[in-house]
Amino acid sequence: MANGGFALPTLKAIKESRHELAALIAMPIRTKKKGDKAGIPPVRKAVETFLSDTPLFDPENVNSPEGVELVRKLSADVIFICDYGKILSKEVLTLSKYGGLNLHGSLLPKYRGAAPINRSLQAGERELGVSVIFIEPQVDAGPVVKSASYIPSLDDTAVEVEDRLARLGAPRVVEALDEIEEGTIKPLPQRHEQATKAPKLRKEEGRIDWRKSSAEIIDQYRAFQPWPRAYVDWISASNSKETRLILGPFSLNDLHDGAHPLPDDFSSFEPGTVLSASKDGLWVKTGDGALRVVAVQPAGKKLQPAEAFILGYPIKKGDVFK
Repeated sequence: MANGGFALPTLKAIKESRHELAALIAMPIRTKKKGDKAGIPPVRKAVETFLSDTPLFDPENVNSPEGVELVRKLSADVIFICDYGKILSKEVLTLSKYGGLNLHGSLLPKYRGAAPINRSLQAGERELGVSVIFIEPQVDAGPVVKSASYIPSLDDTAVEVEDRLARLGAPRVVEALDEIEEGTIKPLPQRHEQATKAPKLRKEEGRIDWRKSSAEIIDQYRAFQPWPRAYVDWISASNSKETRLILGPFSLNDLHDGAHPLPDDFSSFEPGTVLSASKDGLWVKTGDGALRVVAVQPAGKKLQPAEAFILGYPIKKGDVFK
């Protein structure tokens, strides 16, 4: 049972393994423009390639009597669920011989919930990973059977991390299936007292709080790609006009290299104040220093280098981002 791109490497790995992928259950397509496949979920596109000979079903509600009967008829040994978009009922989980197996985008028990990768980055975690678990009624609380981790680049956003973790988790799922078949699987109960939550993202969380440290703001930008991204309202000191801007990435590595000098009175400015908008870059005061904005996207426009934005818009020192 899968819908999003995080599941694709695992589905491909299962397809190429000794195990039989008996069927794919995906969510129904909600909206679709004629001839436009941009809105089709990634798993649907895979059905046209490496899953072309796999039966596809898309019940409106897999937990309904009709959905239960569908799963029952498949007589599956294991239900693998990943990036599906719906929580399975206890009844559905009892319809396979060995229950349900899930690939989760964090090192459980930390970051249980809908957005583990985003919340891990937002919290500044340096080691990221995946867990393969048996599914239990409590969300992401089942025993862990496999895990893997890596340390991402500090430039990696949630987009790059999700791709890496999906590929990291695929062979672990196949290993778990092998061990289930061989009777050698050794589930390890989670330490529930160490659990943390990873709730779904909200649009308003994309607004930058400049009182935070520079590192925290960079982590926010990395975590909230491709949605809701990092945004501000730019308030011009000359006319108080507000303009919505999407910002990022940011840089702090060149703060003290001499190439981008900051004003002598830099520390006296309030967080969110534009310190420089010139050939020296677009610098903004943060809670513990300053960040250089690398790129800017005005509302309704394309993303552009900050240098190009400065040339085309009347932004200047003393303006405020909030």
